[in-house]
Amino acid sequence: MCGRFVQKKPVSELESFFDIKGPLPNFEPRYNVAPTQEVAVVVMGPLHRQIAIKKWGLIPAWSKEGKAEFATFNARAESVREKPTYARAFQQRRCIVPADGFYEWTGPKGAKVPHLFERVDGAPLALAGLHETWRSKDGKEQIQSFTIVVTAANRWMSFYHERMPVILEAADFDTWLKGTPNEAAPLMHAAAEGALKERVVSTLVNNVKNEGPELVG
Repeated sequence: MCGRFVQKKPVSELESFFDIKGPLPNFEPRYNVAPTQEVAVVVMGPLHRQIAIKKWGLIPAWSKEGKAEFATFNARAESVREKPTYARAFQQRRCIVPADGFYEWTGPKGAKVPHLFERVDGAPLALAGLHETWRSKDGKEQIQSFTIVVTAANRWMSFYHERMPVILEAADFDTWLKGTPNEAAPLMHAAAEGALKERVVSTLVNNVKNEGPELVG
C-alpha cells in the first residue's frame, strides 16, 4: 500500500533525473501528499517525457459522473491488467510518480508511528503509476488522474507492511512508459532487498492537514 508520500525536489532536479523535455509546470514542495490531491507525474508525450499535474486517485475514462466507485489511489500489480478500472490505462497510459519517500505506519490504533521510506542511494523514487483522463459528456469538464501500482512487499519491507509501491530503476523508465504491456508487466515486482532505508518521523504526518519540512526533519 502507498497512501501518503513526499514530493519535495524542485522541478529542475526532476527535469534532469527523468530527462524531461518541454514546458515545466510550477508546483510547491510537498511533505504529506494524500489521495485526491494534485502532484507532478512523469508521462510520455508524443516524442519526449513530460511532467504533468494530476489528481491522485484514478478515475476511469468510462466513469459516468467523474468519480471512482471505490478507492483507486493504489492499483494491485496482480490484477491491474484485468481489472476494468485499470486495464486500459495499463495498456496505453503508464506513468512514473516521482517521490522523495513514502510513509507507512506501525503500532496500535490511536498510537500509530509513522515511518518514512527513502532510497538508500539518495536518488528520487520512481513509483510505477497509471494515468487517465476523464471527460464529461458535454466536454466542459475533464479530470487528469493517476494511481500508484503496488505489489507484495519484499522481506525487509514486510516488517512494516505487507504491500509496497512498485519502484522502477532508471534503466526501466522507457520500458514502463513506452513498452508493450507484456514488456512492462515483469517490472511490477518488489524492490531489491537493501534498496530502501527507514526512519521514524513526526506524528504530525498522521494528520493530512499538516504540511511542511518539519514533518520529515
